[in-house]
Amino acid sequence: MSHLDSPRITFAGRFLSDVPTMNNDPSSFGTGGAPDPGWNPYGCGTFDLLGCVVDGGESAPGRPLTKDDPAFGLVVAAARDRAAAKLADLDPDWQFSTEIWGLTVRLAGYDGETLLSGRYRPAAFRDLWPRVPDDGFGGLGASWTSVLEDVEYGPGAGSVPVLAALREASPQRLSIGLNVYGIDARRGGVTFATGRLTGCVGPWREGEPTSFVAGRRLDAGLLTEDVPIGKAVAVVTGDRLVLDLGNAYPLADVTGTVHPEAAAIGVAVLPGEDVRAGDVLAPGAGLDLGTISLLPELPPAGVVSFPLARDAAEALARLPLALVTARPDGSRLVVSREIADGLYVRADDFVHRVEAGARATVTLHARRRGAPAAGLTIHLASAQGPGSVLTGPATVETGPGGTATVTLDAADPGNPRGALDGIVEQVGYGPRLAADGTLDLDGTGLDPSFDVIVAHVRDAHVPPADEDLEHEVRRLLAPYALHYPIMGEHLVNLGDLEALKPWRAAMLLALSRDITDPNHMPVTRDLSEPKRATILRWLRGLPTGPRAMARTVPGRAERESVAKTTAAHQSAERIRRRLDRAAEGGERPMPGSDRAAEGSG
Repeated sequence: MSHLDSPRITFAGRFLSDVPTMNNDPSSFGTGGAPDPGWNPYGCGTFDLLGCVVDGGESAPGRPLTKDDPAFGLVVAAARDRAAAKLADLDPDWQFSTEIWGLTVRLAGYDGETLLSGRYRPAAFRDLWPRVPDDGFGGLGASWTSVLEDVEYGPGAGSVPVLAALREASPQRLSIGLNVYGIDARRGGVTFATGRLTGCVGPWREGEPTSFVAGRRLDAGLLTEDVPIGKAVAVVTGDRLVLDLGNAYPLADVTGTVHPEAAAIGVAVLPGEDVRAGDVLAPGAGLDLGTISLLPELPPAGVVSFPLARDAAEALARLPLALVTARPDGSRLVVSREIADGLYVRADDFVHRVEAGARATVTLHARRRGAPAAGLTIHLASAQGPGSVLTGPATVETGPGGTATVTLDAADPGNPRGALDGIVEQVGYGPRLAADGTLDLDGTGLDPSFDVIVAHVRDAHVPPADEDLEHEVRRLLAPYALHYPIMGEHLVNLGDLEALKPWRAAMLLALSRDITDPNHMPVTRDLSEPKRATILRWLRGLPTGPRAMARTVPGRAERESVAKTTAAHQSAERIRRRLDRAAEGGERPMPGSDRAAEGSG
């Protein structure tokens, strides 16, 4: 089950991505010079839902919510009684999997009563792509998939039938998908640091992945030579096919206007596995399942549902699913199709922070035409080769449920990056090997630049002697003062320990919080546990004097660096070019290339 199953609700609105950008350039760490401030140097890392309301869904398979349903217009917002959620990258050298931390999602009625709330399990975005052709930074789109845990229903939920049905189907956990695009990086405007968002909430069942939908994967393709269509996923539930195009259909502009080339997209079963994207189906070839109309009115959240007759269901169990467009002569162009052999392999919880000497555990899920693929050998390969500090198996085999567990052991990196802690390592995976023994990802739907297991392996840290403790804490906190100036602007300069001492209680609270808590400090989550313990040890040894409300101001170098704010579209152009080269099979985007629009911080 997933948010594409019934019952489900969809919603739309905007999101806030107030990410800090002075830490984007890894080369600025340890130089002492002013870093490139980026498009939002004083960002505080906040993520929030803005003006989101329920706009659709299904109460049962094939029964869409009508506009007079009591669910329509319900507010979808974050918790109102706790700190805002945060966005954080894994590391300045890896900015392609920004995670949402500390978010609570709440559905509320017109009077503000909470009808449903759940804690969003931290998850990283996937499927980053240029959704608005040739529009740079603001044209990028991506999607988050996660689960809402510890779900609670308010007394009024019973009066909203779809919420009552959700509680019956999945009382404690729900699946949630978020699609984002159109971030506004132009300072001074009322929509600065915000973008557009659509979402979907549905049931979740034990054993399903938490960070993606284990359905039938459709690879990216082309509507025309210049207009791409992104990756999509479909699930079969009973006698219906549900297709999620929420992060797949192209846009004409960042306001969300559907590109005219995507006005009508057909859904079909191909006549054979040998039919490729770009091929033309003769009239009558394959099996048409229906047409998705995106103009003049977009299906809510881009989710569509089709009935499946018995012959269609039987064909779909054996043959590839595809998106097609009609041609004047009655033939159809295959613009996108299901991945090779319907074999979908993906890592759940693929982003890891690993201490030296510890291990990371990853679950790989394999599906064939949407069903668990048991007995499948999945190959793994380190991007770093023999010099990797992560050791793990070369292959794993899926069990009866189509899953396999990968355990990666981390050695001490030995501080190869100097001022940046540890090292970022990637492990690729796939169901096939090429003749030269490397991973063969052709037709798998896996992008070797993004679809990897990625880990920030931290350096070992020896606790300092008491006489060296303050010096070590100053060394650890100095980069935060420079690269995250919001603290110095509004509270206290983290590089000034004398100014920091009166804030002992607040620092103790923030540094001792669980990493999933929105009040956790630092918001970038890039401080190793031994180093955090060192700072806490220093704080606990300070006298418990009164709290001071004074703050130190940023130094001259910091003020001058902010004055040199670079235009957002310069960074956007770099990431767009790297994405284009990756799509063309050229240069691979390097870890640490420019920040993803959806809120890398």
